[in-house]
Amino acid sequence: MSYADLRDTLLNRNNGGNFDPFKFLADLSAFTSLAEENDKLQEARDILIRVLEDSAKFKGYEAIIQTLLRNVGLFPYLDFKNADAADQLAAEAHRPEAMPENIVFTAKQAEVYRELMAGRSVVLSAPTSFGKSLIIDAVIASNKYRNIVVVVPTLALVDETRRRLLKFRDRYKVITHLSQEPAERNIFVHTQERVVENSHIRDVDFFVIDEFYKLHIEDSAEGDERAVLLNHAFYKLVKRANQFYMLGPSIHELPDGFGPNYRCLFIRTDFSTVASDSHLVPEGKDDISRLKALVPNLEGPTLVFSGSVGGARKFGRAIAEERAEFRPKEALKQTIAWLSANYSPKWGLVNALSRGVGIHHGKLPRSIAQLLVRLFNGGFLEYLVCTSTLIEGVNTAARNVVVVDNKINKKKYDYFTFNNIRGRSGRMWQHYVGHVYLFNSPPDRELEFVDVPVFTQNESAPDALLVQLEQKDLSDDAKARVSQIWKQAVLSPQTTQQNVGIDPQGQIELAKEIEARLQELTPLLCWTGQPTYDQTKEIFDLAWRHFKVKSGSGVRSASQLTLLVNRYRRNPDYATQLSAAIAGKIGDEADEALESFLEFARQWLSFKAPRLVSAVGRIQGDVLLRHGIRPGNYAFFCTQLESLFMNPVVIALEEYGVPIQIASRLVPMLGDPKTLDDALASLSRRRPSDFSGLTTFERVLISPLCARPAAQ
Repeated sequence: MSYADLRDTLLNRNNGGNFDPFKFLADLSAFTSLAEENDKLQEARDILIRVLEDSAKFKGYEAIIQTLLRNVGLFPYLDFKNADAADQLAAEAHRPEAMPENIVFTAKQAEVYRELMAGRSVVLSAPTSFGKSLIIDAVIASNKYRNIVVVVPTLALVDETRRRLLKFRDRYKVITHLSQEPAERNIFVHTQERVVENSHIRDVDFFVIDEFYKLHIEDSAEGDERAVLLNHAFYKLVKRANQFYMLGPSIHELPDGFGPNYRCLFIRTDFSTVASDSHLVPEGKDDISRLKALVPNLEGPTLVFSGSVGGARKFGRAIAEERAEFRPKEALKQTIAWLSANYSPKWGLVNALSRGVGIHHGKLPRSIAQLLVRLFNGGFLEYLVCTSTLIEGVNTAARNVVVVDNKINKKKYDYFTFNNIRGRSGRMWQHYVGHVYLFNSPPDRELEFVDVPVFTQNESAPDALLVQLEQKDLSDDAKARVSQIWKQAVLSPQTTQQNVGIDPQGQIELAKEIEARLQELTPLLCWTGQPTYDQTKEIFDLAWRHFKVKSGSGVRSASQLTLLVNRYRRNPDYATQLSAAIAGKIGDEADEALESFLEFARQWLSFKAPRLVSAVGRIQGDVLLRHGIRPGNYAFFCTQLESLFMNPVVIALEEYGVPIQIASRLVPMLGDPKTLDDALASLSRRRPSDFSGLTTFERVLISPLCARPAAQ
């Protein structure tokens, strides 16, 4: 029988309802015995996983299933309590050292693990459900390495990875924030931006880059800046470490010479531990009507993907409208009450949660986004409507993924991104078969090639990346490109390099303007501490024009950015700012106003604005010193921006799942610690019940950081 025949038989399509489990397993055994030589092993695994999903049909045939699982390398699914000697032996051969006894690798996981343990670098292309992260844990558990760096694409994934790796805290300090001091042995869990910025990352024994296909730079793509920084992070780490592990889905090919140059092994596999079915959703009047028709027929936790924040709100509201009968459990009730009191009862997210629907996107505070994922994985939410911010690596317990849009921010997603979205359906041990519901045909399967511009140094590698490379690592063409940057005398190479990710030519033009307007600009640039309104405006105006700053997230010009920053610093009380943002607004208008404020605080105030100020600060310092003028010092103002004009520890704790409203009250209870490390150390010595000034719900939120968890 063919794969299609076996699958149809299992689905009871071709047998008239007379299903014979023994005959089916005999046919599957025959198919499996020839699978390896016919390159059909993944098809055999797929059918076996479906057998596990439908195990009630196979009562009494467990021994046969065990043998078949062993034959195709699905060792984690073996029933070890009832295993025979052959199964036990197979399990032992695939059990990583220094890991819990219940951890057993698949055949392919074990192959990758053995290569890494032999000291080889590995680039792995494998499906989302392969279990790539488990290999990271096993490598760390081996205790071979002193300093490890794990690079992940988003801060949401930083938090998830940090929580997972805390099991190693008796041997390693897990560092996620730039303010944290290293210990003797460390695991740095960072985004690419933080890898580049962190001066403590010096001696590295082993590094990991998750979703490494993001090294690829596409001309004019929205994500170019982050791809440039990821290339820079890779270069920084590969110069310091002897070994690495890079992982991602659906990659067919790397640049010629990449493997030999970096002495790494490229392993490509289709080995998956869950099965997946794709369904094209029937046409309808519009997407809302199609979604409303589909959702009631789905079983199990469901992710709904939208390509925009507005779409996520719209689809979340549509699902919630159909669920008036839903009754939230106590933990969800407390969440709803807290969000109503601390944000707004008018917030659309609050109403959606009351119907068992979460809405997750990049405008949310990180702590709230993390909370929504935990509620979904914990079974308190049946639906989680999300944008691409959740798709990039964060693990959920979704059985179903509904892909409403085929675009992200108005641009059609590529095959890599589609595979990432599709791969969120199904979960080992929970949902053996995931289901993907598509409102549009999937993108064409492209030649899955990943360029690494820091290596190839072709036209897609911008000057901002090339200037970070040592001369001996530049190709002849790249040297010719950057030579003009090094020859000019307006701005030093050191300043150009320190302004990471910013076009060198733009920096040089800004320096030239300062020189040309030296007398006029000196009083506007030579300040320390807090700038005046005019000084702030000049900084942002220079940066906006010369750095080609992209508008977005509620900011369209340097003047508007100046206005918003000054409005915030006049009254930096978070609750007051929230209230002012939504005053007099209702419905969609209130949602948009609230989330625009949250996005401005997260994207501009604490991230983009301080980077612009810092870059201009370095350039003016370089130029003015050369002219014998004492330059300004913008360090304090940058710190104030990054911390939303609060204690920096408050903002750092927000990344650890503690909302700003709670952290701002918690930090004084801890004695106003000066650093995140001090705050975490203080929390680790206390129980949640010690903080009587917090509500029960708030104590539950801080409990993972405390000595003992709060009672539920």
